[in-house]
Amino acid sequence: MEPNPAVEHETTLEHALDVARSNAKEAKRLLDDALVKRQSGEVNDDRVTQLQGLLDLANEDLKRVTREQ
Repeated sequence: MEPNPAVEHETTLEHALDVARSNAKEAKRLLDDALVKRQSGEVNDDRVTQLQGLLDLANEDLKRVTREQ
């Protein structure tokens, strides 16, 4: 059985902060990977733009959750 990460936190806000951090980190990883692949033609500019938007949204969410802490 998979552990429930929500149980490992004292509060819902702690859980939300962990999720927001993880999402921002993953969005950054995806964007960095796409930027490298764009140079070789594996990824087009539209995908890079889409992933930049995802990173921006993830960072906004992280800021929002941080303010709520």
